[in-house]
Amino acid sequence: MTATAQAIDLAEDKPESLWGKARKRFFRHKLAMFGLITLSLLIFVSVAAPLLTPHSPTEIDLRSIRQPPSADHWLGTDGTGRDVLTRIFYAGRISLSVGLVAVTISMIIGVIIGSIAGYAGGKVDMTLMRVTDVFMTFPSLVIIITVAAALGPSVYNAMLVIGMLTWPSIARLVRGQFLTLREQQFVRAARSIGVTRGQIVFKHIFPNTVSSIAVALTIGVANIILLEASLSFLGLGVQAPTPSWGNMLRDAQSLNILQEMPWMWVPPGLMIALAVLSINFIGDGLRDALDPKSIH
Repeated sequence: MTATAQAIDLAEDKPESLWGKARKRFFRHKLAMFGLITLSLLIFVSVAAPLLTPHSPTEIDLRSIRQPPSADHWLGTDGTGRDVLTRIFYAGRISLSVGLVAVTISMIIGVIIGSIAGYAGGKVDMTLMRVTDVFMTFPSLVIIITVAAALGPSVYNAMLVIGMLTWPSIARLVRGQFLTLREQQFVRAARSIGVTRGQIVFKHIFPNTVSSIAVALTIGVANIILLEASLSFLGLGVQAPTPSWGNMLRDAQSLNILQEMPWMWVPPGLMIALAVLSINFIGDGLRDALDPKSIH
């Protein structure tokens, strides 16, 4: 047998990695694929909005106020004559960006606090978890609304406030993972041969928490998109004329519009539902794909 043939046989006999198996399971998950395609389309139309529509998302046209869908305005116009489809596309930039930035802030705080508490244990763990419990005691939406009102409504304040107040669940998740992993044999072995604490945390424990954090991240983005929509609907998030799906719903809350002008509120509501559902489907797919019990 030639060396080339032997190399091919060795490559074929090489067992597939756990990450490879997880990737295959994820791509076989039908709902996850639906969510991934839908979210990709939402991101594409948001990023490519200037190329997809000739209208401005903020320019007022008093001659076209509350016009029904037509050849020029596929989804009609709003109360100031702005094209609804254009605002839907541009609003996706804001709503998705708020979700991504806020969940990044939340993840950074939660991972740092959870990893320190879980690895250090003792009084450090007790102190950090009591602080976390205090944050979890208060209704998050009420606190976010109060802080947003105090700081003033804006897209940047919405990102900051939501990110700073949604980290406790991530911290508790990471802490639980660290408490379990720090007693595993591979961590004890690393500790016994003199591996430093930093290397144990970053090279041995943290990589084993990535799958749980990834699932929590997707769920967090979906929840934050809903929070941003709630704040904008209440007038404490993104401010006009900048469009977001939440403040588009706020502009269409009168009974007359709800009954006679569905093109003003159905599209933004549908976009929120699609974004949240697609992200949750992706999270379900990641959870199933990364579950160690499911990878054979």
